[in-house]
Amino acid sequence: MQVKVLGISQVNFTNNNGETINGTNLYCGYKDENTVGIRADKFFLKNGIQADCKPNDTIELVFNMRGKVESVQKV
Repeated sequence: MQVKVLGISQVNFTNNNGETINGTNLYCGYKDENTVGIRADKFFLKNGIQADCKPNDTIELVFNMRGKVESVQKV
């Protein structure tokens, strides 16, 4: 899925189960046939997924069978 990076934020917190959640949120825009204009979504990248990108970069998101981001590649 090809998207344009709109924003990036680091995530580091402990959830209600006591697990530490550490990673990166990518806020991205992309064309969607059911949306007039550009659709915007947030994608979570767990620690270990390399995402060498910055706002306004166009990237390719690759998802696993569960719908979670598996890799990020610059276009």
